[in-house]
Amino acid sequence: MANKVRFLSSTDDVLKDATISASSETSGLPVTNVQDDLIRKVYRTTGRDNEWIKFAASGGATGINVVQISNFSASKDAIILWQGNATSDFSSPSLNVTLSMATDGAGQEIRKITHFFDSVETYEHWRLYVEDTGNSSVNIDVGRIMAGRYIEPQQNLREGFSMVRIDPSRYVAVKGRQGYANTRRRYTQLSYSVSYMSESQQDQILAIFEKVGKYAPLMLSLDPEVRPNHNTYYCQIQNDSLSFIHTFGREMNLNDIVFEEKN
Repeated sequence: MANKVRFLSSTDDVLKDATISASSETSGLPVTNVQDDLIRKVYRTTGRDNEWIKFAASGGATGINVVQISNFSASKDAIILWQGNATSDFSSPSLNVTLSMATDGAGQEIRKITHFFDSVETYEHWRLYVEDTGNSSVNIDVGRIMAGRYIEPQQNLREGFSMVRIDPSRYVAVKGRQGYANTRRRYTQLSYSVSYMSESQQDQILAIFEKVGKYAPLMLSLDPEVRPNHNTYYCQIQNDSLSFIHTFGREMNLNDIVFEEKN
């Protein structure tokens, strides 16, 4: 993980207050769920072919350089496009980027996509388009979609950071038998710390903490250039406070910030 860490807070999500519409919608699981901080509140289509979600940015043309799609049930063979345009007519969009579902070591889809653009893309209208006729389900689920301009601090995280994979399932053991389990989705908990942090970087980290605190979500990408789908997380800060230790001049060491993935 050689590239620098990137952050996008939910408060900087340009789609959060956008006007939104969709090609289809399952009752009780509306398209507005993709704007909800609670990632478990998914939007569900009624089909799997030629499905789309449109956003009209509330402030007019808006620049983004990252989009993250969470809790996404598309298959690895799906046609997935992220599009941008000056108008809501997407018959010939100005921006047309192909996205793909990454897979784990067992070939199973990782239920999220993160795409970093080479430069800032500025449009008023955005669209996620999905064609997934080979999906084993007749519906497609989509969780939180975030887009905006990421923050990339100059100094990278300290070597020795931790990543812990956790299974929160509840299990009752029974002697001589397999027992009973309430199965829950596994998640990652990880740490972030920086040595000899400049004053400007301290200001960046404090600004992020002021925006999200412990309760609002944010995007954290540990490997944005090589494996963004694998190592980008929709998460929350677990710390009650941030701790800096003075080293030299105006430089500080940032002690561990713990992030917990939300899925």
